[in-house]
Amino acid sequence: MNAPVTRRLKILVLIAALGAFASACSSATHAATVNGTAITDAEVLAVRSDDPGSAGEISDGDTFRSDLTTLIVTRASALAAADDYGLDDLDSEAARQAFLAVALPEELTIVNNVSANPALGSYAVEVVTTQLAIRRAVISAMAQDPGFLQSVWDGDRDRLVQVCVRHLVVETQDGAQAAKDRIDAGEDFGDVATDVSLDQQSVGGALPCPVNPARYVEPFSSVVAGEPVGEVTDPFETSFGWHVVVIDSRDEPQSFEEFAADPERWIPAELLVAEFNAWRDAIVSRADIVVRSQIGTWFPQADAIIAPAGSP
Repeated sequence: MNAPVTRRLKILVLIAALGAFASACSSATHAATVNGTAITDAEVLAVRSDDPGSAGEISDGDTFRSDLTTLIVTRASALAAADDYGLDDLDSEAARQAFLAVALPEELTIVNNVSANPALGSYAVEVVTTQLAIRRAVISAMAQDPGFLQSVWDGDRDRLVQVCVRHLVVETQDGAQAAKDRIDAGEDFGDVATDVSLDQQSVGGALPCPVNPARYVEPFSSVVAGEPVGEVTDPFETSFGWHVVVIDSRDEPQSFEEFAADPERWIPAELLVAEFNAWRDAIVSRADIVVRSQIGTWFPQADAIIAPAGSP
């Protein structure tokens, strides 16, 4: 990848997008150090091949630098997880296996996609699994941090509301009103949604549950945040069409103690991911990262490696 790059490209997306094979060089050479721990050329090359010693010179410097950047960020994250949260050995095989045993379907999909990519070596699977294991463990630790919990309670309490919602969406206001009239007359909401809704992926109109209302577009978000539970709403319009909605439940913690007793129940995933991203940016920025001069120079403002003049 040509530097500079944005910080958001430095882990999962970067690994998932790996392309052409980068040839080998001496496995004894340190490509970089992170807080004094070495990343070897062989490790970088193993991202692309299970036999990195089979080739000669490095043929694609940008690819090598991109892969090295991924390994640098992964190593810095593992070291900081141990320092900041006491989460030791998250880059070990035991930690990877423990993570895979409880991984969510979307996490397994990421791992399986990397595993199925013929351009990548088995080490790439280890790296992306380590990244996911670090993210899961650090987010869980963050969710127990008293300072973070207090900041969420004081400044983002509206993000703790959770709703379960069913909806139907049609093209016109008249169509939405006709659907509501059928429901008001006694037909089952799910049956009407199955019959007329443009959203046939949501079985019976049921949307993912529970979620924070802010996950939805406006004015859908405001409707599900404010309308009475259990009542069928009047038709309203969003960019997707005309909706009729019933809010099956709306819940939120009634005290800080209730919130802190089970924070991962209440905190939206996107809020925790944002906190993790901020932590990762900070720990990579403060890490002592040295890249071998023939490869390039670490550019901390973008978490990327600047190629030396005249390099391939």
